[in-house]
Amino acid sequence: MSNFTNEHNKIAGYLQELYKKHRTLDEEIKVLYNTFASDGEINRLKTKKLWFKDEIHRLETRLSSL
Repeated sequence: MSNFTNEHNKIAGYLQELYKKHRTLDEEIKVLYNTFASDGEINRLKTKKLWFKDEIHRLETRLSSL
């Protein structure tokens, strides 16, 4: 298998993990809103979710440039 294919598969697999984590955090945030959790806890999860989104965008850009 070529180096391109290995790198592409590796990035694509990591992207799938990030998509799942991003969706999971979205669900957790919704639950916390409905249970009136502390703003600090919600903001921490939102920050983490934003990091996942940024990482997803960075990897999608990298994949498109391969």
